[in-house]
Amino acid sequence: MNSFMSTLFGLSIFYTTIVSTVYCVDLKGITVTKDEIIALTRDHFGRVDPDNLLNGFFPVWAVIQFCLSGFFLVIALISGLCYLFGFRAPDDERSKQIK
Repeated sequence: MNSFMSTLFGLSIFYTTIVSTVYCVDLKGITVTKDEIIALTRDHFGRVDPDNLLNGFFPVWAVIQFCLSGFFLVIALISGLCYLFGFRAPDDERSKQIK
């Protein structure tokens, strides 16, 4: 129970610190100039939401999985076509491999 309470207390301190530092403009009434707003945005164009396409989220693992699945699909199609067109070992070679 002590570890739970200390974790809860630590998270509350962390949360209040983040809220007070990130939202200091709203809490303390400090005005921010247009140049400061432009400097604070990631794309430096002063847009309110520079990530409006994906809302700031880029699914890295999904893209990696799609790339891998596309690669293996191409390999499967090439090997299937090679099998259908007869690009395989001749019969005498297969019998040598079996023995």
